[in-house]
Amino acid sequence: MLPLTGAAYLAVCAWSALALLPSVLAAVSCDRACLEGHISDFLAALAAHDPSTLPTTEDVTYVENGQTLPLGTGEWLVAGPPGKYRHTFSDPDAGQVGTITTLTENGVAAIYIVRLKLEPDGRISQIETQITRDPGGAALYEKMGQPEAVWLEAVPRDQRLPRETLIQLANRYYTGMQRNDPRGNYSFFDQDCNRLEDGLQTTNVRSGDAYGHSNDTVFASLGCEAQFQTGFLGFVTRIRDRRFPVVDEERQAVLAMTILDHNGTVRVLPDVNGTSSPIPPYFDVPRTLAATEGFRLRGDKLFRIEMTLIEVPYGMRSAFPGRSQGALSSPGTNGTTTKNPCDRECLLDVVGQVLQALLAHDHERLPLARGAKYSENGQFLAFGDGLWETASSLARLGDADDDAHAYAAHFADPATGTAAYWGLSREQTTPGVLALRIKVHDGQIAEIEAVDVRAESNGARGGSVTLMRPPLPVEWDGRSLGRLHESFQQGVVATNNTNPNTSSTPPGLVEAYFDAWERHSSRGVPFAPTCSRRDNGGVQGNLTCVEQMDGLGIAPNGLYNRTTTVRDRRLLIADEAKGVVLAVAMIDNPATGQAPLPATERIPSTYMVPQLIKVTDGSISRVEGMVKWMPYGYTSAWETSG
Repeated sequence: MLPLTGAAYLAVCAWSALALLPSVLAAVSCDRACLEGHISDFLAALAAHDPSTLPTTEDVTYVENGQTLPLGTGEWLVAGPPGKYRHTFSDPDAGQVGTITTLTENGVAAIYIVRLKLEPDGRISQIETQITRDPGGAALYEKMGQPEAVWLEAVPRDQRLPRETLIQLANRYYTGMQRNDPRGNYSFFDQDCNRLEDGLQTTNVRSGDAYGHSNDTVFASLGCEAQFQTGFLGFVTRIRDRRFPVVDEERQAVLAMTILDHNGTVRVLPDVNGTSSPIPPYFDVPRTLAATEGFRLRGDKLFRIEMTLIEVPYGMRSAFPGRSQGALSSPGTNGTTTKNPCDRECLLDVVGQVLQALLAHDHERLPLARGAKYSENGQFLAFGDGLWETASSLARLGDADDDAHAYAAHFADPATGTAAYWGLSREQTTPGVLALRIKVHDGQIAEIEAVDVRAESNGARGGSVTLMRPPLPVEWDGRSLGRLHESFQQGVVATNNTNPNTSSTPPGLVEAYFDAWERHSSRGVPFAPTCSRRDNGGVQGNLTCVEQMDGLGIAPNGLYNRTTTVRDRRLLIADEAKGVVLAVAMIDNPATGQAPLPATERIPSTYMVPQLIKVTDGSISRVEGMVKWMPYGYTSAWETSG
């Protein structure tokens, strides 16, 4: 799959670039050779899987693809030695250094970026890495062998622009890309400007190949300025957390790190090769890409650009936030307020209100409490963002008799004032399964939590697959899930074995279920003998829940035998009247099994797994689960928000 790559991302800047400078430049007595030595030592330690040889501070921060991890985990367990390509940016004044190189993960090539921050005493306090799983791009870099000579040339002192100006000019690139106005002033590009994306030149080349996810064959033949003048990149709706941590004044180069949001509202690509065309399916849904870009200036113009990127969950915050974070929630004072408790009927009515508001793209019609929170897939967003702009269809009870509309269920727990929904969704042309938790307090909605597992399809123009993620053993490409099993709609039926004083969803059941998943053993879980479960709509033959959990057949739980920690476990709702539990957790796969590993298990990964669990007579009788890939170590914002 070809990504719609970095040239495609630009931004309007709402602050002075001077405000983006580090408040204090570290007084580190480490020159270029010293900084490059730290990079070499780091890469050697990584290949040896031993961070203990590095001079780090006691509280060193280690970040991998946007996730803060303990040093020594993640890539430290799977990385091979670096390749021959190495492009290093050194900033002795700030005590920072970064490099673009390649390496292998369990034998598969990837592009690897690392940034180190040194304290005045020479110890490393920050390690920030980005791993772009693009074997083709890594191969291009290895073929190049080294950066173009101009990147490594020292500029005479009297011709150098100061740090502040270098940052200002680099930031104009993002100012121009964000919503890419074709009428903008793009004279900051040198007339001979060229750009690399994952090692591939994407300017001034006439290969006839389509650009990224699009079918446009002209864009890549244009120069940097002419590309921006097309407005083609306008699907990048916001560029935030713009950081310029490494400024190499001697070589007039900047290494920048930013986050690019695509909110899914731009539906047409402008005329470049003669005809405007619909946006590719990849951009049906909100997407966020984290990008690292090197800029080389010639005079006061951008002359060379080298970039690579990864996809992260939409709205994800940077571990080292810059400006323009955006609102986390909207206060919301709309609707009628009542102090009366919300009973079961009231809560189920709230579910309908929320679904209608999503389809109307209008959160203001809801009775939102002041300070109400909204999240999607573990990231807090402003009300009105994400699904609020892209939802086009939601299965609702009683809508129709066909399977698409019958895959839905509503739940309520009056004791906690919580309502929930599970059903088929659609954003533009992309189907998904949506789980919602809605918290009601004093007649107002205080929280809405959405987990949306979208279909991953290798269709036309790259389809809708999450950028550069590995395949799952059980994929869902949008095929019909049929009707949601009727047991999820039925109420609890009393039997001769039912104790009227016993909860229909026993305490500790969810913990026991996830404990069993973690140890790959059904021991201690009350599974009914005929219990069945499926992940992403896939059923593993005729295996029962016990047989799946114990690792018989293809793999336990529809995932892997080598998954480890099951964490961030959250009970979203327990509907006693229906005997249904909705829960979600994160499951880690460190990719540390014995070689050769299958393609599904070669890189460290985390899976977000919403689980709909039916309980009958105190035992789990059916499980409907979905699986969403996340960067390794991903944590829900609900876990860290208190």
